[in-house]
Amino acid sequence: MIKIEGLTILLGSFHLKDFRIEIAEGEFHFLLGPTGSGKTLILESIIGLHKPKKGKIWIGEKEVQTLPPEQREISYVPQDLALFPHLSVKENILYGIRAKNHSLKTYEEYVGSLVQVMKVEHLLERYPANLSGGEKKRVALLRALAPKPKLLLLDEPLSGLDPSIKFEIQQLLKTLHTSFHPTVLCVSHDFEEAYLLGDKMTIFIDGKVEQVGKRDDVFLKPRSKYVAYFLGLKNLYRGKVLTKEDMDRRWILGINGLRFSVPASAWEGQAEIGKEMDLYIRPEEVMILREGKSVKESLKRNIFEGEILDITNRGRHHTVLFQTIEGRIPFEISIPNYAFRNLDLSVGKSVKVALRDESLWVME
Repeated sequence: MIKIEGLTILLGSFHLKDFRIEIAEGEFHFLLGPTGSGKTLILESIIGLHKPKKGKIWIGEKEVQTLPPEQREISYVPQDLALFPHLSVKENILYGIRAKNHSLKTYEEYVGSLVQVMKVEHLLERYPANLSGGEKKRVALLRALAPKPKLLLLDEPLSGLDPSIKFEIQQLLKTLHTSFHPTVLCVSHDFEEAYLLGDKMTIFIDGKVEQVGKRDDVFLKPRSKYVAYFLGLKNLYRGKVLTKEDMDRRWILGINGLRFSVPASAWEGQAEIGKEMDLYIRPEEVMILREGKSVKESLKRNIFEGEILDITNRGRHHTVLFQTIEGRIPFEISIPNYAFRNLDLSVGKSVKVALRDESLWVME
């Protein structure tokens, strides 16, 4: 287990105060935050490149914040990869094992398996100058994993790659983690990468941890509008709690004269009559109703009539901008292409939408 408590760092004008995180053994944990929020500084402090003013760092049962970097059993892959240009790929991969004076024979089978998973057998005699960007990323990851560190730190590991190469290495990383279960802390601002690879994630904004949780909990249930805005979530509205219904299993949230019936399970925080809260409508869970088609009873609580203001083809799906007639509330709806083709939608058309319970989330 990796545990950081109360990490406080002063570096120039930057001030990181009371940073805390826990990572279970074998977990792939993402640290997500805006550019300039101090994510890389946190990694460098865990390694031992910066001395914290306060705080403790545990790796396993060992407290390491006072130890030099080479005694912390950590591997680090920086953004620039820092491969040794005078060493071949094979020598780069074995560097960490040799630096620790470990027996190469002991690691032979393990390293051979890593090489196979990352598909670099044909590159072993080459030098970094003769590798592509994607190949360099693979070699840097292998060099970091070869000495079996207790913690692997990754700083934007897939930045700067073409989409096809990036996806390929994402899949290799996923296989690597499934096969060998390294404990990983990865700094990134790529939400797709975090969702694909991460077991858990920490959202870090303006020097403060805003939310920690499993990927679905973070992406589908943000704790605050700050997290929602950072994740790029739209359809956020300020409303007031009006009343309870259905034997206290639901609450009514009022926004611009409209009433939204929200199940009690879709609230982050304590709902109280008269309290102002933020509603998030998930665009992929909104249904556009077809004329003449029957509507499930579970959908009838939240049906709104309105007009289509805009339609955007996103390639794999279409985004429809809908606005209610009453209250003039606009929100985006995400529709898969196969469904969009069957709906006969156009700008200016009047339609009705139904909000599934899964489309609603309310935050303090």
